[in-house]
Amino acid sequence: MEPTDPAATPENVLPVDNDRVALPAGLSEENEALRAQLEEVVATAATNERIWRHFAEIERILFRTRELDVLVEELLGELKERFQTDQVILFLCHPDILERFFPDLSETREPVSAGTWIVSLPVEIGMALWNVSPKPFLLSEENIEELLEYLPESASPVRSGVMIPLSIHEILFGGLFLGSMDADRYRPRDGTDLLEQLGIKIALAMDNCLTYEKVKDFGIEDPVTGLLNFFQIHTVLEREFRRSRRTGQPLSLLIIDFNFVHELEDFDSGTEVLKHVAGLLSGILPEKESFLGRYGSDEFVLVLPGVEEEEAREVIPYLARTIRKAPFKHRNTAILIQAMIGTATLDDGMKRPQEMLDSAYAELARLKAVHHPEPADE
Repeated sequence: MEPTDPAATPENVLPVDNDRVALPAGLSEENEALRAQLEEVVATAATNERIWRHFAEIERILFRTRELDVLVEELLGELKERFQTDQVILFLCHPDILERFFPDLSETREPVSAGTWIVSLPVEIGMALWNVSPKPFLLSEENIEELLEYLPESASPVRSGVMIPLSIHEILFGGLFLGSMDADRYRPRDGTDLLEQLGIKIALAMDNCLTYEKVKDFGIEDPVTGLLNFFQIHTVLEREFRRSRRTGQPLSLLIIDFNFVHELEDFDSGTEVLKHVAGLLSGILPEKESFLGRYGSDEFVLVLPGVEEEEAREVIPYLARTIRKAPFKHRNTAILIQAMIGTATLDDGMKRPQEMLDSAYAELARLKAVHHPEPADE
């Protein structure tokens, strides 16, 4: 008979049921806690996966256009739908963004879409909020009430929210607020890493849009006067020339040559005078009905679609008089400005835009010859 193992006696064996092994109380509680943690990890991973899928769609919106006003409208609706939040508010405090893309924002209080707004926020309020943290942070009830003061009455109250700063290269554009009427929606223990990445991507898209606008400025505007530059005014003339030839509508242009004498040496008076004249003419010429550009050192070209020769010639003394009566003033000195203006109108014999320019220059040369005749040969 084989010896009996004492460890295998019935009194040393744990009772077994058909479902599970009975564990000591402390071990059982520890297993339950681990199981709960595992379930939370799995749930968080699933949530993060959904958010990353959302990000793919959001990135598609962010980087497919350089028109920020169009981009923002679509982005806010997408964020509200995908994050299932009650409010999505874009707060903007960067002056260039506001002036270039949302010049009428302070006058409009309507939502962009249901539950979404774009709001202009004073710079000092924005800086005070975002000095709290450069990363997304949960807002207190006091912070939420302060922000909602800038919204129209139609905005529903919220009880919890997170603010995502929109900042890149140490430039603060504003912030994105996600708000919920559920007080437990945005909780202190929630992670914000993914929201931080979202804020960076939105800020990057804003920076790209703003940079693109500035590049367009250099490509279109004359850097001294702010008018259309040489290439752009020539492009406008070519476009209007083709249109007039096609439709039979009249087309005229003026070449304006400036003459001014100054003895000021403490600043670039020539540049300042050109800026001054550009402002004068821009203020009196009808927008979208005429096109003014700097064509040479002291020459402007004015393209006048739909204007007959007689009407163009009536404009000349008015412009010359306006310029003459508004000298450029610096300290106690006034610089008188005179303008000589040549004109040309499209006729059937002209086949290229350059022929209009040549005709206007020829008239300008005749005017100069009359006012400043060449000295006679001895």
